Amino acid sequence: MIKKNLGVVMYQTSNSKGQELVAQRMVREFNKLGHQAYLITGVFHDGKEVIPAEGLQKGKGYVVVKDDALGIPVIRVDSYVATWPPRRIVFRDFMHTLEKIVDDLGLNVLITHSTLWNGPEEVAKFTTWRRDMRNLGGYQDPIVFCHMSHLQEASPVRYSLPELTFRTAWNKLSLSKILETANLVLTVTPFEKESEIKIGGNQEKCFLFPGGVDDEAFLRFSSVDAVNFRARHNINPEVRIVSYLGTIEERKNPLAVLKVAEKLKNEKRLHFVFAGKGGSAYAQDVEKKALSLPNVTYLGEIDEREKIECIKASYLNILLSRLEALGIAQLEFMYCGVPVITSGTGGQAWVVRNGIDGLHVKGPDDIDGAVSAILRLLNDESAYRQMSANAIEKAGKLTISRLVSNLDSSLDGEMVKESGLAKIPSEVHTTLLQPEHALKTWTDGTSGMVATNKRVFIKKGFISRTVTELRYADIKSIEYTRRFPWKTLLIGTAISAFFLVAPSLRPIFSRAFITQIEEWWNTVMPLIPVWLTSETVTQVILPLLPFLISLLLFFLGARLGFKLYGIGIKPLYLPRRFKEAVGFIRDRIDSSGTI
Repeated sequence: MIKKNLGVVMYQTSNSKGQELVAQRMVREFNKLGHQAYLITGVFHDGKEVIPAEGLQKGKGYVVVKDDALGIPVIRVDSYVATWPPRRIVFRDFMHTLEKIVDDLGLNVLITHSTLWNGPEEVAKFTTWRRDMRNLGGYQDPIVFCHMSHLQEASPVRYSLPELTFRTAWNKLSLSKILETANLVLTVTPFEKESEIKIGGNQEKCFLFPGGVDDEAFLRFSSVDAVNFRARHNINPEVRIVSYLGTIEERKNPLAVLKVAEKLKNEKRLHFVFAGKGGSAYAQDVEKKALSLPNVTYLGEIDEREKIECIKASYLNILLSRLEALGIAQLEFMYCGVPVITSGTGGQAWVVRNGIDGLHVKGPDDIDGAVSAILRLLNDESAYRQMSANAIEKAGKLTISRLVSNLDSSLDGEMVKESGLAKIPSEVHTTLLQPEHALKTWTDGTSGMVATNKRVFIKKGFISRTVTELRYADIKSIEYTRRFPWKTLLIGTAISAFFLVAPSLRPIFSRAFITQIEEWWNTVMPLIPVWLTSETVTQVILPLLPFLISLLLFFLGARLGFKLYGIGIKPLYLPRRFKEAVGFIRDRIDSSGTI
């Protein structure tokens, strides 16, 4: 695992919104793995300004704080709510601010979230800028860039024509370039992966990252009691709870769920619970309708502890969303063995497998289908238990800790690629704990050298290979030497000596062996020119031929080379073709004052 300094970029923080929660949990998990991770975000929390932007404008453009509420390091940058596109928060002068953040904190991984705002665009441009500088001999440290779109289809159901077409244009122009620049593209579902490939994404870059169940929160509140939840909200302990958990907004369609509850108001075995952040006129209508139904309890926004109590107390979860990239809440219910009734829209069709982890209805307005699905599971305990077990199995593989750990391993590989260390054998990569980057590489046959900002790696051989690494400080001297192929000369001399003394060795060989040799010679003689069969040639010149050939190879093979002397190792010989590498090493040593 290579040590990383990460910046996770999201336009605001939140206690309830899915994209913001994923970004915040990423930061926490990377820090738990031993890295240094920060959330780079604006001045807003759930749409409300939490620090004055004026102070950032007068300072260096950002401030680093330890957010006690979120439990992670947060970098707040100057931001504002844009007029267009609507509802979007954007960063002000972010390229300049990001440059200072990266340089001040030594960030080498940047992960951006969401679409239709300038954060991902600016980071993509920044990454390209730094890569081009490095290629031209300037900025050297590698930057790995990842993007997670949480992509939702540009649906005419939700957006006006101007906003719909603007989103489409942004995807074509901005998102396609972001996907092209990114080292890794994090997709929440295989459906999103297909969509981004159509936009211009590379299938090889895609990494499945389905939001993730916050397993730490479930562990932290493992002792919460569902009985207390029922008692606190005056819910009959005998009824089975069907829960809606999510923001109270038109996209998630909670009014449709209330219509389902209204149709089931005479079913004494069921009770509905609504929980989530509201604040809009639509949310007020939902609350008013919920309070009018005897079989509904409306909680509004709840904290983490009560959310887990609600999930544990639930028999079913229901979501009839009109548009959904994933649905982290559904994964959380499944993690606790609660099957899900869903409209099957977008990523919900992948999160909840129909008939396996829950049931799909025929879209967000299929009220009767949702009623039938609830009653089916209420009356079929065997099917319910099987779906509950399947839900636990699937969600258990999609925890945030496991997903971030897998992502961390993939980032190691991307850092190796970006740093130019890909030419070093893989067994060496696994030992690199601190990030370093290749400055120069050289190859000669099966030998190769990689000089990084910290050391030099020397590889010899292909199948049976050895890799020696030397820190610049450990190289004590460089010797200029000439190598001769003495083995070649000795072998040629030995062969010639054998042919010269062969006649005197005739008595020690058997008659049969001598006869076979003579028969072979008599067969070959007619094919040899007459002048080569003379006694002088056969007895003197031909026996000396191996020696003469080896002598020629001896002088042709003489090579000027270099020996590196270092602490604790035998001298390392480098052939003449590595003279540029030797000069580079000498300059590194001279500039550091080691020798």
